Amino acid sequence: MFQNQSIKFFILLVIAMVSWGFAWPSAKSIVGTEPPIVIVFWRFLATALSLVPILILRKESIALPDKKGLVQVATGAVLYTIYNQFFLLGLTQGLAGAGGVLVTTMNPIFTYILVHTFQRKLPSGKEFIGLFIGLTGGFLLLKIWEGDWTQLFQSGNVYFLLCAFSWAILSMNSHSTGQRISPMVYSFYVFSIGTVLDLFLAFPYDLSGVMDNNWNFWAQLLYLSVISTTFGTTVYFYASSRLGSRTASSFIFLVPVTALFGSWIFLGEEPKLSTLLGGMFAISSVIILNRTQGKKEEVSETEEELEVPN
Repeated sequence: MFQNQSIKFFILLVIAMVSWGFAWPSAKSIVGTEPPIVIVFWRFLATALSLVPILILRKESIALPDKKGLVQVATGAVLYTIYNQFFLLGLTQGLAGAGGVLVTTMNPIFTYILVHTFQRKLPSGKEFIGLFIGLTGGFLLLKIWEGDWTQLFQSGNVYFLLCAFSWAILSMNSHSTGQRISPMVYSFYVFSIGTVLDLFLAFPYDLSGVMDNNWNFWAQLLYLSVISTTFGTTVYFYASSRLGSRTASSFIFLVPVTALFGSWIFLGEEPKLSTLLGGMFAISSVIILNRTQGKKEEVSETEEELEVPN
């Protein structure tokens, strides 16, 4: 029975990770139809609403513990708005597959560096090797040897880097807040507060103009909010509680692979050799850092978990 339950959660995790990876070509297909902040507003609104029935079914209390909890979720809303803005700006200029690999593999490395910087800890020998491999992967993904820095902006890669960096800070915020409230309640508040924030930011634009878009726009928007975010996140957190966060987090390496091949299948973006090699190096780096971190967590449970965005 336990084995059958595990297989069920493994299958659900694979589906959830595929839904996260396909978010990249999905967003790319609608990124030019509306200003980025308008798309962010509607995505946040749809996600917040879709989380309500899940909170009711799980009988989650949405009461925040104190003012600090409110500040943390408000900070998360600001960070997630920033992440989504960079996410869409990067897709406006860059390729969905390359961006998906760059962001989802560099974010855990940025998170690791930030955590160790704040904790004033020097990496061990194995961790130095992992970071070196990760930076090598980053250089390959950015094609740094070409030496044309204008391409960093024209390709959208500068936005993808900012995207990964903002998600790294968001990961630290969600980890800290997760010690006080459940992940689903955190997500609900982040998207709810983010919706209000984005309403003011999108005010100069015509929010009702999205009603003129065709069915594809709404299908992709619902996919990004309900399927990729609500469904994918719910499955991930639920599977983590049953299988353990270490086992569940190992599935996140399907995200950059799915983003790359999803963009190839749906958008016709043929993956370049530098993207494939850079992605392999970056994934290897995260595996090394995660394994090293996993050994430390056996002694201390205060380490930050490396996450990959969807």
